[in-house]
Amino acid sequence: MNDEIRIGLDFGTHQTKICIQRTPNEGHGVPEYEFFKFIDLKGKEQYFIPSVIQINKDDTLSYGYVDPEEEKEGLPLPHMEEVVPVEDSHITEDAEELYSKYTGNDSYDEEGINALTDMLELKYEIDKETYEERKEKALAKYEEEKANYNKERNLFRYFKQATFAEYPWASNYDQKILCIWYLAYIIFLLEERFGNEFAINLGVPTDDKCFRQKRELATQIIISAINLVENEYKGDFSLFLSEKVDDLKKKTVIAEFSEDDKDFYRINVFPEAYASLIGLTSRGKLSGGMSINADIGGGTTDISFFIVKDKIPQIYKYWSIPRGLNYIAEQSGFDYSEKDFIKNADVKIIEKFNHKKEDIVYELSRKLIDLLRGSGIHKSSLLKALRDRIVVYNGGGSTYKELATPIYLFSDVKLVDADLWSEEIIKDKGRVGRLFSLLATAYGLSVCDSDGDVVLCDLDTIFSQYTKKDVRYEKDEIDKDVC
Repeated sequence: MNDEIRIGLDFGTHQTKICIQRTPNEGHGVPEYEFFKFIDLKGKEQYFIPSVIQINKDDTLSYGYVDPEEEKEGLPLPHMEEVVPVEDSHITEDAEELYSKYTGNDSYDEEGINALTDMLELKYEIDKETYEERKEKALAKYEEEKANYNKERNLFRYFKQATFAEYPWASNYDQKILCIWYLAYIIFLLEERFGNEFAINLGVPTDDKCFRQKRELATQIIISAINLVENEYKGDFSLFLSEKVDDLKKKTVIAEFSEDDKDFYRINVFPEAYASLIGLTSRGKLSGGMSINADIGGGTTDISFFIVKDKIPQIYKYWSIPRGLNYIAEQSGFDYSEKDFIKNADVKIIEKFNHKKEDIVYELSRKLIDLLRGSGIHKSSLLKALRDRIVVYNGGGSTYKELATPIYLFSDVKLVDADLWSEEIIKDKGRVGRLFSLLATAYGLSVCDSDGDVVLCDLDTIFSQYTKKDVRYEKDEIDKDVC
């Protein structure tokens, strides 16, 4: 009998991770898990592939591990014009020196020196204004040249974030087209190992209001990538890699969304907040009650608010903040892919990032308090029940203690670890266990079944198990295992 194969595709802003769930006996056996290995430029196996595309000097494209020396030349790297600042002037002393030099008179003439002093002060102010104007013009010119340089560059990053989250994009190539090409490359790699008989579970950054829209967009992109692989290139990987960029562009068409095509290709799209959570709760690794899960990635931070009841997650709300490691790095003035994060990250920017998490959870608590009105439950009881509740971190950002902080009343910080996999059959378990926080979302996606299961519980019903007759004034407390 055939194995059923499900691909958990964690398409990240900075790097992509893949977990394969292989279930024997056509899906009726015990599932086994394996993390896909990529080969870097040095021939070494890696569990991550950079989310990068490069147009090479011969107009072909490279994906993931690219050689910068082979990038097709665009505009020259801009340099900011050096504007020499006006030196601090000792105007009185300068006036005296000038008076002595040009009059040949060593005696002190107060009236003459005062006149020179006024002239030098006026000149100094004019020079300062001229310097500021020249500096502003030089900066404006540099910013314009830098924008044009980035637009003309032939190495592309962050196209995933620009497609699914709020990220400015200025390039000659559409970000959705770049996503299609990159995912086509990934699908070619997968088909080399597994043929084309597998399901794909993809995660996208989204909140509960935009999920349907993002689900359709992601489905269009995956189907477009599959069309390239199977219809345009007939599964010929070498032909795809040798294609010139202009010809590849002509062959790339963004497919219309179709539920039938989505089902035919066995594509499911999940909120990244949901995917990172489901792997935890489906294995009973969290206690009951209200909890927060925060997945800090390169492009976004995905937060979910949920209750674990009978080892099943009941999700009431999820958010996707267009702020992650990339945001902190850019606001701090460096490129995350080029410099050490913590050494270069601005403390004030990190604080601003953490405050954003706080604001979201604080507003959630205010909403919960509003829902208490008329229930007979006292506000103090809710705040007491929420105090010291669990906040679970995963994703690349969770490896930095500066980011994996308590969020409002949710102060019991937990980092996901390889204990989650203790009962699973996972290839290279010891090796991948050290990378757990980075691989957890890919694993969660491979565990997910159908995106039709992504059903939000109604926040208005969160206290439905409590009725006025159950509440006995202020002495009663909310059950902490439920709340």
